[in-house]
Order: sequence, then structure tokens, then C-alpha cells
Amino acid sequence: MALTGSRSVLSSRTGQAGEPPTRRWWPVLLPLVLLAIVASVYLPSGRHQWALSLIRQPTPFTVLAFNKATSLPTQTAINQPVTVSFAIGNREGRTETYRYLLTQSPSQKASVLRQATKSVGAGATWNVTTTVRPSCQSSPCRIQVSLPGHPEKVNFLVSLRTS
Repeated sequence: MALTGSRSVLSSRTGQAGEPPTRRWWPVLLPLVLLAIVASVYLPSGRHQWALSLIRQPTPFTVLAFNKATSLPTQTAINQPVTVSFAIGNREGRTETYRYLLTQSPSQKASVLRQATKSVGAGATWNVTTTVRPSCQSSPCRIQVSLPGHPEKVNFLVSLRTS
């Protein structure tokens, strides 16, 4: 049997005739990936990103709730004093300045019954007890506590008598 000018090339890497040898990518890529991982762990910003990715981070929030909600009145006379007690809890992870507004509705004009501002430390709770005099023109009257700049709001309804 004679060969007629064609040569059979066997690749030592692929074992198939006629194909060029393939290059292996992992001896170059693997050290680059390892170097990038080591660099990210070495740099402070990289460690921070690893911590954010792998460790559950607490979600900052604010607590707003009535103290003894069952003792809130369901009915009262117009302009008679009503005691309202609520708590503002700071779970933001840093000192936060809170401003509360105690409002009533419906009324002829937007009326703020009480407001105050206080700086509350991280993890602390501000307990507020105050007296308001609802004067809504119609009944029931909604008394609402809100924290401007925060989404939290609580409210209760009170039926008003004329006498």
C-alpha cells in the first residue's frame, strides 16, 4: 500500500487526524481567578462585599405602637381631654431624630393636635404620653400618630358626642 502524497497528522493532544492541537484554558484562567479572590479578601472593601454577600445583614427599621391600645377611648365629648400613649422605637442602628405629629381628621382644616421632636439613641425607645382634645366636626374622629420622614403611622377612631 502506497501513500499518494497526503500525510496523516495525529495530534498528540486530541488524537484525531487533521485537527490543530487545542489549547487548554484552565492553566491560565485558574490562577487569575484565584488571584482575584485573594485580592478581594485582602482589600477592606472586598471583605466588606464578601460579608454583605455571605452574612445576613440586619434590616434597619422604626417601631411605632400605642402603649395599652385597649385603654384608648372609643367615645368622648368634643373638646374633652383624651390621653394618648405611644412608643417610638429606634432599630435603625444609629441615633435618629424623630418628630411625631398627632393629627385629627376629618376637620375643617388640617389640624395638628400635638407635635414634638427628640433624638433617640440606637436601640432605645421614646415613650410618649400626652393629652389631646379632639374637635372634629363629624364623628367618628380619627386621631393619627405619624412620623414625618418615616412610613410608620398608627391611628384610632373615637366617636364624639356634643355634650
